[in-house]
Amino acid sequence: MASIREVAKAAGVSVGSISRYLNGQQLKAANMQKIKRAIDDLGYQENIIAKGLKNNQSFAVGLLMNNLASRLSMDIVSSIEAVMEQAGYSILLSGFQGSSTLAANKVDYLLSHAVDGLILFEADQNWPGMARLADVQVPVISLNSPNGLANVDSILVDDRGSVRRLVQHLIAQGHRRIGVLAAPQTDYTAHERLTGVREAVRSHPHVEATVYYGDYSRPSGFEGAQKLIDDHVDALFVCNFNMALGALEYCNRAGIRIDQDLAFSHFDYLDEMSSLISNRLVIQQPAKEIGKMCAERLLSRINHQSENVGATFVFDNLIVGLGDDPHAETQPTIVTP
Repeated sequence: MASIREVAKAAGVSVGSISRYLNGQQLKAANMQKIKRAIDDLGYQENIIAKGLKNNQSFAVGLLMNNLASRLSMDIVSSIEAVMEQAGYSILLSGFQGSSTLAANKVDYLLSHAVDGLILFEADQNWPGMARLADVQVPVISLNSPNGLANVDSILVDDRGSVRRLVQHLIAQGHRRIGVLAAPQTDYTAHERLTGVREAVRSHPHVEATVYYGDYSRPSGFEGAQKLIDDHVDALFVCNFNMALGALEYCNRAGIRIDQDLAFSHFDYLDEMSSLISNRLVIQQPAKEIGKMCAERLLSRINHQSENVGATFVFDNLIVGLGDDPHAETQPTIVTP
């Protein structure tokens, strides 16, 4: 394998210039082009372990997820990994399946591996052991759960506002009996979505929202749709992608025509049902933008280039069917600490 001195000789620059280039510093454009060409031609590979020891970095970040099987989670992870890999970082991925005890243990595990930063997806700051994140020596970012601890940035999505807007539209269309397939109210996201429904109907005394609590699964969506439709709702809103699939399956089996017999709206992270139903109302979270911003924010904090440590960043959802462009890129609102 080529050495850094051989790269410098081939590029016609000093070893110091090669070192600065590898550390991301800006050089003259012509020199950067020559260095890149020499690296490619010689097949030079930087010794990340030696570099990490020198800079007291491991070039790895910890990513702790609630549900590793979630479609939203995987879309976000893919976006995070793309940015991190380009920056020369690897990801240590682990899950905790809603267990606060397991989450605390996994934080210990990731920190014991000397990660340069932590990303926590849907971990509550009030869980036992989480308060110490304010004092750890690496930057921390919390996704989909607000965190007011020092040293922790929060990246959220305005699910409450999006759901409120969608349900208000259903009411404006004349729907008076709205069925809601909700997730268990044990986490921030589920609570925000159901709160959005309740805020929308609060000022409409002639509108009734009937709630069925599922468990995020497709079978619970099937059962919930059956019960709500038997209760004669004229619109159905589903707070979760998998439950939406189950609800659609029931409608298909029962011969219920979407948008004719029943208004149907739901969350759809990957837009996989776009070819199945026309004129739908669909809330789409900007998963790729969330992951990209999370990775870039963590990298900037690792490199001590960030301001407003402890800030909260809030993305808006897109609502397909209400005029939002499903391909539009969204930028978050920044709430400083």
